[in-house]
Amino acid sequence: MVQRTIKTKTMTLIIDPPSGWQYGFPKPIPEDRLKDVNIWLVEQGYPQQLIDELGEHFHCRYWQEPDEDSQV
Repeated sequence: MVQRTIKTKTMTLIIDPPSGWQYGFPKPIPEDRLKDVNIWLVEQGYPQQLIDELGEHFHCRYWQEPDEDSQV
């Protein structure tokens, strides 16, 4: 019998709001906070004023990075 080991790569979602570098971004965002991203950003030190100033034009960059402990 041949045994196979399936290795998976887990990924972490990274968020980078406008001028985020000034407030400690980019950083990983927990998946359970994706429904309230703006609230989470403010909790993390991002100014509510910047979100309000950009209004409907407030957009963040997102990407995924492999977890350090994941295997391929």
